[in-house]
Amino acid sequence: MLNTGRDSSEVKFITQIEKKDSSISFFDEHGKDYLENQRKFYSQSPDTGRRFFQESLGLNIEKMTVTDIGCGAGDDLLTYEEMGAKKVIGIEPSISMLSEAKKTLGENHPGIELVAGNWKHIPLADGSVDAIMGRYSFHVMSDFDEAILEVARVLKKDGLFLIAAPHPIHDAKIAAEQNLKPGEKMKKPIFEGKFIVENPPHTLEDYLSKTCLEHFTLEEQKDYSMFEDENETEPTGILLKFRKKG
Repeated sequence: MLNTGRDSSEVKFITQIEKKDSSISFFDEHGKDYLENQRKFYSQSPDTGRRFFQESLGLNIEKMTVTDIGCGAGDDLLTYEEMGAKKVIGIEPSISMLSEAKKTLGENHPGIELVAGNWKHIPLADGSVDAIMGRYSFHVMSDFDEAILEVARVLKKDGLFLIAAPHPIHDAKIAAEQNLKPGEKMKKPIFEGKFIVENPPHTLEDYLSKTCLEHFTLEEQKDYSMFEDENETEPTGILLKFRKKG
C-alpha cells in the first residue's frame, strides 16, 4: 500500500483504478457540471447526510484522522478540517474530481491529503485512521464485502464507519418501476433531471451483511427523505453508523 507521509499537494494514482466503472466514467465526463449543480442544490437545501457525519464524529475530532472515500471536489474535507480534525484524508477514484479537489483546497491546507483510490483498494496502512465515511459513494458497488474488509483493515480499534446511501426501500421501488433483471443497474435522474446516474439496487441485508457484522457493531440507523424527494411517502435515504469491533 502507499505510504501517505508526503506533501499534501501530491496526488498518487494506484493501478487498481485504471479500469474504470460507470460511476468513475460519469464523474470524469460530467464532474464540473455535476459539482456546480450539487453545490447550488445544497446551498438551498438541508443536507441530512453531512449533518449526521458531523454529529457522529463528535467532540473528539481533534484527536482523529478522518478519511472521506469518494470525496469528490473536497468540500467536506474542508469542513472536517474546520471542525478541528487532527488529519483529513480524501480518497477519490475519479481523476477529474481529484483535480477539482486540488482546486478546492489550494495551497493552504497542509492537514488535508488527497489520494487516488477506491473502496476496495484503500491506499492507507493497517489501523491508521479513526473514521472512514462515504456520503453517497459506497452504494455504487454491486457487492460490499471486499470493501468492508478493506475498511476494517484500515480502521483502528473502535473506529467509526459512516455511510449515507439511497434507502433500500427506495431502491426496490425504482427497480420495480424499471422492471430490472438481476444484475442490472437502476437509472436515476438527479438535480431535477439534469443528470442520470446508474447504480445497483441494494437491500438492507447487503449493508448489514454477515461480513459487516463480524467486524462492526451497528450503533445507529436513521431513515430520512431527501429534500428533493419531499413528496415521497417512504424514506429515500439511509444513514448508518458502525463501530469496529475490538
